[in-house]
Amino acid sequence: MLIVIAALVSLSLMILFFHAVIPQNMPLVFWGKVELFWVMISFLGVLYGTMEVLSVDKRIEYEELHNAAKINFAEVQILIGEHLPALDLSHSSEGQKTGLEWFHTMVNLMDDGYDSRKWEGFVNYTEGFVFKAKEFPVMGYVQALKYHWPKDPGISLEDIEFKREIKLIADKLEIIEQEKERLLKLAPSNKPVTWPRYLIAFVFLIGLSLKILKIRHESYR
Repeated sequence: MLIVIAALVSLSLMILFFHAVIPQNMPLVFWGKVELFWVMISFLGVLYGTMEVLSVDKRIEYEELHNAAKINFAEVQILIGEHLPALDLSHSSEGQKTGLEWFHTMVNLMDDGYDSRKWEGFVNYTEGFVFKAKEFPVMGYVQALKYHWPKDPGISLEDIEFKREIKLIADKLEIIEQEKERLLKLAPSNKPVTWPRYLIAFVFLIGLSLKILKIRHESYR
């Protein structure tokens, strides 16, 4: 409401100003230029409005994709619970304990939320350390200490149990991680540029005030 009042006051002041400085006997060429200026400003307003609509659509699309990614993340958390082998660690072999501890470590890291980088790092570590994926560096003792997994860094990879289940979870999280990186590139700016809006609004008010004076001039001819 305040913006509307400010716009009306500004328009009134511009009309009074131009009425005072523009002589009544201005040639038709001048008023023709006013009409052309008004058409150009109107076109610019339509163009900027279209860009604003596209920007809003882009933001809505981003929010939908972002929410979908969070839902996929939550589904993986549920999936981990479904695939978590129900074994008593106190009666499990060393390989079984190590496999089970991977699930518990991942659950703890994912508790920090979708936006956390911790679970991403553990996924990359798992792909490189356990599955020797070429696109991931083979990480060793330092990362084992960082994630506290495996507790015995010297354990043979062949002895780790539940690798099929671990691979299933890691692959799903890797897809989510890739989608997350893609969304970061598509994320709209948190600080939108607002000065063009005010500039276009100011120029539009100038054009509108001149257009009103032109109509008034024609009505008195």
